Amino acid sequence: MNVLVSFSDLIKLFKRYIDFKHFNKVIRIIEFIFLVALYVAIAITLSTKVIPDDLVSIVGQIQSFIALYIAFRFRYFGFIFIVVFNLTEGSLLFTRYMSNHSTSDSAALTSKVLTIVSSFIVAALSNSQERQKRKLQMQKRRLEQIAVTDGLTDVYNQRFFNMVLDREIDKTEKSHGSLGLLLIDIDNFKTCNDLYGHDFGDNVLKITASVLKSASGPNNIVCRYGGDEFAVILPECDLESAKEIAHNIKLQFEEFRFGYYENIPLNKVTLSMGLSVYPSMARDKDELISQADMALYHSKNLGKNKIQFYQNIIQQLRKSISSDHQQLIGVFKTLLSTISIKDKYTLGHCERVSTYAVMIGKELNLDIKDIMSLQYAGLLHDIGKVEIPKSILNKNSPLTEDECEIIKKHPIYSANILEPLDGMDQLIDYVIHHHERYDGKGYPHGLSGEQISLGARILCVADSFDAMLSERPYSKASMVEEAFVELEQCAGAQFDPVVVKAFISSMKKMSNSDALNLY
Repeated sequence: MNVLVSFSDLIKLFKRYIDFKHFNKVIRIIEFIFLVALYVAIAITLSTKVIPDDLVSIVGQIQSFIALYIAFRFRYFGFIFIVVFNLTEGSLLFTRYMSNHSTSDSAALTSKVLTIVSSFIVAALSNSQERQKRKLQMQKRRLEQIAVTDGLTDVYNQRFFNMVLDREIDKTEKSHGSLGLLLIDIDNFKTCNDLYGHDFGDNVLKITASVLKSASGPNNIVCRYGGDEFAVILPECDLESAKEIAHNIKLQFEEFRFGYYENIPLNKVTLSMGLSVYPSMARDKDELISQADMALYHSKNLGKNKIQFYQNIIQQLRKSISSDHQQLIGVFKTLLSTISIKDKYTLGHCERVSTYAVMIGKELNLDIKDIMSLQYAGLLHDIGKVEIPKSILNKNSPLTEDECEIIKKHPIYSANILEPLDGMDQLIDYVIHHHERYDGKGYPHGLSGEQISLGARILCVADSFDAMLSERPYSKASMVEEAFVELEQCAGAQFDPVVVKAFISSMKKMSNSDALNLY
């Protein structure tokens, strides 16, 4: 047993010090063979005494140098060769010395011993240097890994996300391929922390990250994008492939959720997802992130636990708009680009309001023409904000009374901008009156009740709901249920009660549906 243990220890010692990585390249193998052959050739030449005596010393020094070089380049592996060969030579020299006691044989024997000793020193120093070098490389890699990895979840962090997304967009552009981006938010995560503590919340984050890595596949890159938000970069992935990955993530998370929370009454922990694709949807990195974020935002607003794929609303209009109004597409696109440059929040807000307005119109069984007008009006209702100073739109503190008066002028500005459009009187009416109140206390004209067109009343509810859910510099976001309560409390005063009822009904139907939605 002791012999086996000693042999095992010897094997471990051999593996520790004899490094075959020297031979990981063909050139290193050729180098080793050449040096060994040269060393052996010199040894044979010296033993046959075919060279003049005055050159023997010089050739011997060359042989010693080659021995040291082998020990330096190949460390302990080279040293073993030097030891074996010099012991063989030394034994022959010793035998010859014992028979004739030649001074030259004594000097040669001493040289062999010194060669072995010096080769060991060189091999040891070289090996120590290499180990230190590898240690520093490992530390460097570890520090680099720490710099780009989230310490809690062990997925990549936001710094790496931005870096790798730039790289993948460049690669996609060169290959003329497609790149998907999936943003994922853990629904009701704050409830986890409040009910069960931060340790439990941390476990949810860790296991969610693990599920995302497993479900998204080996070629995709999972990052922690925010507190309870993750991002999955999908290289070489078109929309259909991205849909499959998103569904796979949702299915695997559902399995995890029911298994992990078996003894915990917390069945509301779900995932909301938003997706966009470059370059078919987004034109650059910023737009890709913005679109995926807007789709995620919409997913949560529609009741959470949804997968929303961003679709440019202009493209939707192009498909559904009548041939008589096709020329409006260019106008709408220009107007939206204008507002986007000044205030990106307003662009996303307009797209969501347009979606909500259409939902309400369908719930109220309006005809297709009125629904189309609602869609256009929702998209363009805040276009007049291009006339509002950016310092007011993006102000971090509450607005002053004078600033509020300036903001209140944006419906009139919107109507003025849209006025040149032929045949758009209904659209302009919806836009200019979307801040009128049902009780007559709104602006700009103080209309009340059914003096306000139905389309404007619908826009008022859709606009207010999205504003409640939006984190703005001067106000905090509300939860969906809180926003519903606010709408119901203000029904009959600020809002048309019929419109409020229709909107909440349509939203709850959407919330109860697991169908994939296109935004």
